[in-house]
Amino acid sequence: VTAVYYLPGFNRVLAASVAGDAYSAAALMNNGISSSIPQWAPVEIILRALGLVGGGAGVVIASGSRMGRGSAGRVIGRGPIAAHSMGPFFLDYAHQPYPLSHFQKHRYLSSGFLHGSLLHLGMNVRAMLSLPSWIENGIGKGVYVSAYLGAIVTGNIAHTLSNVSGRAASSLCIGASGGICGLYGLMLASLMKMGNSDATFYVLKQMVWLLAFGFLVPNVSNAGHVGGFVGGWLIGFLFSPGYERSYTLNRADGASRDSADAEFRRMMGRGVYPSVEKAIFPLKYLWMGVGLAMLARPDLRLIPLGLVRGILEPGAMSGARALLR
Repeated sequence: VTAVYYLPGFNRVLAASVAGDAYSAAALMNNGISSSIPQWAPVEIILRALGLVGGGAGVVIASGSRMGRGSAGRVIGRGPIAAHSMGPFFLDYAHQPYPLSHFQKHRYLSSGFLHGSLLHLGMNVRAMLSLPSWIENGIGKGVYVSAYLGAIVTGNIAHTLSNVSGRAASSLCIGASGGICGLYGLMLASLMKMGNSDATFYVLKQMVWLLAFGFLVPNVSNAGHVGGFVGGWLIGFLFSPGYERSYTLNRADGASRDSADAEFRRMMGRGVYPSVEKAIFPLKYLWMGVGLAMLARPDLRLIPLGLVRGILEPGAMSGARALLR
């Protein structure tokens, strides 16, 4: 919606020679083909967003930026002047190692809820639905959600560390695949705690296939996948339940007392049940640590504000709102 709303301004700026490399108006003029400067129509933007044209890829235009920090850690100065054919809302939440995410830390989380097309969204939804239900229902929804959100952040951190300079640092990164890989990491940590070596091998094999896919398909962040997987594994190892044997469940009538579903029971083995008390650390310690980090760092305290402002004022944080009005 915001892409179509700001489309006239997008086309106006594109024709005014502040375009990015792919559609540089100045470069087109130097080649004597200024008449071929692209102008986008609403239907074209919608088709791109649906993934029916261009694989859901956006077109980015940008000029320079001047940003800095005030004494309280607040971002001051003019924001990055940028626009995107998929809209200012998209650009306010997408992860860009530099400069956007460097100053606006909410992007490390919010980008995990953006997708470049319905095809991109559908593939990630399918990947989540293929995960066994016991990861959420057996281990616990609290650990499940924590691993997912934490893995989005660690995946984006890994992507940033692997793209520290040049064009890669300014590229946009979106999608839930880091969080999904984190759920695989959570599953691996839980299976290791159970002592289920066969299923552990299956999870590792799935990750190898995913990394191979990332090498074969362009614009896939393998660093983000690995970072998400490691983040999910760490949360699972430190905060997910431990496992112990139960005399009651080992009795002949133990099956009637067993509340675990069949799939979860098959993973754990007979007579074993999850115990929150056996976790290395209580899950609340994770969120207490997050809260303390936000209190200690001014830029992290601005994360909730950034998440809300992107909804109330699309394009304000990226500079697109001022550029495309």
